[in-house]
Amino acid sequence: MNCLIVVLSCLLVALNKGNCHSISGSNATLNLPEIRGDQFLYFGFGSNMLIKRIHIQNPSARRIGPALLPDYRLDFAFESARWSGSVATIVPTQGDHVWGTLWTIDLSNLPDIDSQEGVSQGIYEPLTVYVKLRGESESTPARAYLLTKQPESNLYELPKDSIPLSRQPSKTYLQCLVKGAIESSVPEDYVLRLRSIKHNGQVNSYMERKLQLGEVAL
Repeated sequence: MNCLIVVLSCLLVALNKGNCHSISGSNATLNLPEIRGDQFLYFGFGSNMLIKRIHIQNPSARRIGPALLPDYRLDFAFESARWSGSVATIVPTQGDHVWGTLWTIDLSNLPDIDSQEGVSQGIYEPLTVYVKLRGESESTPARAYLLTKQPESNLYELPKDSIPLSRQPSKTYLQCLVKGAIESSVPEDYVLRLRSIKHNGQVNSYMERKLQLGEVAL
């Protein structure tokens, strides 16, 4: 009986290790639907719509085109020192949508984009989403990142004068989103929606110069 208990215990430990590996191990990553050989598809909806931004840490990124993510909304939370304000996330929201940029990136850069998104720090977590390239009906799997601590309320349902600072992006960050959306040929009505988002007025001079954002109109 003792031997049987030992054997069962060993099997349970092995199963638990296997489950953990299947969730976060490298083999699981290689089996994700967005992996295409030695590359992966990535959906950028925030600052990574802009090619100058994404190339800072992911130089192999190549733009495929503008892509639509249905039944999600763009929202903001988590105050970032890098951007002097809150940063973007996507939140499941029936009937809403998010436009962004679909990229193909070398698989060797996957750790770099995980690092950029603060995955190891628990800031963002990766998720497979299904997007549609502009003008196409077929859905394409892509890797995206959403904040682990999602906003509890819908930004667009709040009166502008009651949006807390913790939910407001900086002027520089919002300019980056607008420039990236225009550069990626996102529909004009969505660009107008981005421009209408309340920002905190903060300017990050370093990022403004590096990404040439000073002339971007909001």
